[in-house]
Amino acid sequence: MATTLRAAWFGASFHLAILGGALAACRPPDEASSEDPGVTPQQVQLAYRNYYDVAFSPGGAMASSQLSRGTVFIPIRHPDTHEPRLGLDGSPLRYTCGVTFISPRKAITAAHCVDDINVWDPPHQPLEVRMYDPMVEADVKWEATAKSLTGTFPRYHRTPLGEGYSTRSYQCRVVARCGNAYGAYNCPGNFPRADTALLDCGPESPGCRYDYLSVADHEGVGVPVSMAWAHEVYAIPEDRGSDLWRHYTRYDGYDPVQNYHYYPANQLLPLVSRPWSDPPRPTVSLGVTLIGTDARLTELHGCHGSSGSGITQLNVGLGTQELLGPVATWDKWVFTAHDYDFLCEEPARTARKPGEGGLGYARLAVTQKLAEGKSTTDVCGTEEPGLFPNPLLWLTHDIWMLRKGMVGRQSFPKRWPCTDTTCTAWERLRVVNEPLVPVARGETVTLPPANVVAGMTYRVSVRIRSLESTPPLITLALGNQTLLRGVRPVAHAAESAGLVGIAFKATRGGSQVLQISAAQGSGAFAVTEITAVSDTLANGFEYRSQRVGMGIVEPGTRTPIPATWTRMASGFAARLKGGQRFLVTRQAFIRGRTWRVEFDTSRDVAGATCGFITSDNRELRMSCNSVSRHILAHFNLGDAQPVAFFVDLPRGQPDVALDNLRIESR
Repeated sequence: MATTLRAAWFGASFHLAILGGALAACRPPDEASSEDPGVTPQQVQLAYRNYYDVAFSPGGAMASSQLSRGTVFIPIRHPDTHEPRLGLDGSPLRYTCGVTFISPRKAITAAHCVDDINVWDPPHQPLEVRMYDPMVEADVKWEATAKSLTGTFPRYHRTPLGEGYSTRSYQCRVVARCGNAYGAYNCPGNFPRADTALLDCGPESPGCRYDYLSVADHEGVGVPVSMAWAHEVYAIPEDRGSDLWRHYTRYDGYDPVQNYHYYPANQLLPLVSRPWSDPPRPTVSLGVTLIGTDARLTELHGCHGSSGSGITQLNVGLGTQELLGPVATWDKWVFTAHDYDFLCEEPARTARKPGEGGLGYARLAVTQKLAEGKSTTDVCGTEEPGLFPNPLLWLTHDIWMLRKGMVGRQSFPKRWPCTDTTCTAWERLRVVNEPLVPVARGETVTLPPANVVAGMTYRVSVRIRSLESTPPLITLALGNQTLLRGVRPVAHAAESAGLVGIAFKATRGGSQVLQISAAQGSGAFAVTEITAVSDTLANGFEYRSQRVGMGIVEPGTRTPIPATWTRMASGFAARLKGGQRFLVTRQAFIRGRTWRVEFDTSRDVAGATCGFITSDNRELRMSCNSVSRHILAHFNLGDAQPVAFFVDLPRGQPDVALDNLRIESR
């Protein structure tokens, strides 16, 4: 790849350097900067605290960004023949770039990552995209691997990551590429300075298992930004004459044949950016480039290799991350101090301060244009028998999925998070601020099909807010089976949206759709939190729609944040620390029923409590000690309306993982 534009950097010349999770400078700049032989690398502890976290357990505000992040592997080709370039040991070389999913099957990356040299025939060149499962850090043993690199280039020896390292790969194709420098292909607009591409990963739909983000509505200067990415981590020798220094730390001549980062033996680790510590504040967006790539700079930092990784901002009103654009290339003139001839920067030499530019992302307008194309095949459908693909209405894609037309949504009348004394239990415990989607008189909202099991019991609920003086009358139907007809929503304890819900037994099996419509005489209304769950199947958290509504309440707080995810033998599991509360909402809780709750734990637990929170702010709890790593509890709530189930782990207890949650009503 050959241009004067290239990836921005991450200050990382320290004992453990994060190296190469995205495409390293694929087209070399006109000239290289010189090395300063007098610099001594920083210790790993300082650099680790200041610049990045190894993030094996996605959680909190960054959970969706981390789960939406993947890596695309691009075989390096000769420009003239397109033949694979081989390393000195005969192995095929490859670039790696970050990707961010914006729908079940489509992901954004940088165009220079998948340019017309290495991807010259997009329809017939499938690329591997690798997604990162939640992992247990102690089982990955990444620090031992980081310190294990020995031998002589290119036949280094390394200890592989531990058995807890877990990824999943998908075959994807470039379906659009914007930017004249990289061979524009199916670009939906005139963006000659762009550096953005769109991948389609087909019907396996990685976003349904992991997650996907909405694209932001706006960008600006001074907006807090963050980045989830992936890179291998190795120790850097202090001896600058060593073989490792010359063939890993340095990137002389921008020749991938001479740098171990581009060899296939490396295993990438999931990482997240960190805010500034001195002074403590978020990293923010800065100004835009006027020539070269059309990009907005930020205070984030990366390696010769952060390209394509999604830079995101927090939508404060919704409480979710949204994508701005992929890390783009840029000219050397932007900052002459950058260590262009190093795989990563040296903080001791080119230390960054707040206000100084680092990574830039390809402009939001191009990301928005690429995200406009919608398809009825790009939905989460019949994942497993009995599961419903519950929509998340803070995602633009999911709103379109329901409406198949112009996207529209409106906020709740109360600010979120809801913390004042007028907040009801349901409003206070909403893990994410899911907006309302208006439904006009005579309009029907249709969910994607689900693989229904005949004779299985299901629970369905939807929150409804009236939009006019004529009250809403709701009809729910599953295929030809009418579940409710002309029902008025019930608002408990002055909730800002009423609830319609029912438990029922499916009369027919197979692929069926759930429909929400206005009955005759109904006024216009808006819907939110549409939930359909099996009353008998355990929730293994394996799909994105199974993890929605799961949160954590930290000690001393009342507002939940998105749950933290780790791994048990069966896959995804929720991680709970001592003193935390695990909160389960959006489970179609029906009034006036008894409940049987059971789940697995990663260890036997003593002293834990669990219970339900009701619409009138009562907590009905009991002891929940596990026996043989399993908890079973029964609750009779009388006529109370539950809004959440919770598990409390006492302070001082070691972490525990929760999985296979079954909440059954009777």
